[in-house]
Amino acid sequence: FPDGLTTIGEKAFEDYRGLTSVTFPNSLTSIEKSAFERCTWLTSVTFPDSLTTIADGAFRFCHRLPSITFPNSLTTIEHDAFADCRGLTSVIFPDSLTTIEYNAFAGCRRLTSVTLPDSLTTIEGGTFSGCTGLTELTFPDSLTTIEKFAFSGCHGLTSITFPATASLTTIEYNTFAGCRRLTSVTLPDSLT
Repeated sequence: FPDGLTTIGEKAFEDYRGLTSVTFPNSLTSIEKSAFERCTWLTSVTFPDSLTTIADGAFRFCHRLPSITFPNSLTTIEHDAFADCRGLTSVIFPDSLTTIEYNAFAGCRRLTSVTLPDSLTTIEGGTFSGCTGLTELTFPDSLTTIEKFAFSGCHGLTSITFPATASLTTIEYNTFAGCRRLTSVTLPDSLT
């Protein structure tokens, strides 16, 4: 991609099966809706430090992406952005991120490692639903709300920990529905 490029437009590379690797220029600020959806041979993505937004469905169904490290500039991951990326095993979020929108990582069955940032305040509904590879989660102090079905169907989940100093006030209905192996939950005093 050329220097100076700021946006990858909606559906720009959707269904392009020949794409295996993408490195974006440092000028890129947004990746729009479904830009790389169903690029099923994509195995490597390098995000620039300028990126602020990944729109809905941008990388949905990219089954061969193994891991993602987001840049510190990222503030928004929209709904379904990485849904059904079945090969995804680890995600490292930046400290700039405050909200992960609904279904953003739903159906990422091999996802085993998620590092949630200290800046995160809201995990929207269904965000990690069906991520059966997750076994344990530690939530940041900053988190105030976990919406419905956020971790539903995470069958491998055995342990959930909230720091004693957490700001959490709301866990909505069915947030952990179907997490049948869950044996340890540590809730904060802030929960009302």
